[in-house]
Amino acid sequence: MPRKKASPSPGALAQRRFRERMKSMGLSPHQVFIREEHKEALSRIEQTLRLPTLPSYVYLMDNKQMAHHWTTTSLFDALAASDYVKEGRARISLEHNSEAVILIEAHDHGDLPMQMLASGSEVHVSTMLCFASSVKDRGTFNEACLRLNPIYPLSNIGLSTVHGEDAYIVFGQLSALSPLANVIEEIHTLGHCATQAANELHPHIY
Repeated sequence: MPRKKASPSPGALAQRRFRERMKSMGLSPHQVFIREEHKEALSRIEQTLRLPTLPSYVYLMDNKQMAHHWTTTSLFDALAASDYVKEGRARISLEHNSEAVILIEAHDHGDLPMQMLASGSEVHVSTMLCFASSVKDRGTFNEACLRLNPIYPLSNIGLSTVHGEDAYIVFGQLSALSPLANVIEEIHTLGHCATQAANELHPHIY
């Protein structure tokens, strides 16, 4: 008797849907050979190369800037002087509470509000997805979030406290030694991933 064909695993189905979605956007796979220590940079650059038109800041990447260690204040000053802000693609402000935080209004992503700060060896950027109290079923929602993380691996979904209340956030991080262009790319990547996550998780939110 012929053996029954095993059903694809949830992970395999998610990868298949991901490949089909990429193909529907007119994207094609390409194999590249790079040094192992550059794989994080390649992942970030890949997101930009999926855009129909490359942003001007892509051509500003300069590895010599890697010697600069960002603080929140120096990063704010650099962003304020960049074409990214000067061209009106985002509005930023510096807020001082217990620690300095850069508030970003990303016009490229529907005026999505984000927070960015440099802490130790990393730069962190995040945006709130929704308050936990607005989720219909926390267990189902948590599972949906876990299934999204492999599909959008450059950003993560987690729980944080906002105004004393549990809130789901989309967040990412990169080295505090990263060039400014990579920091700007992280803002764009987070905006893209947060928008996609909001669309996919919308049915689970009141």
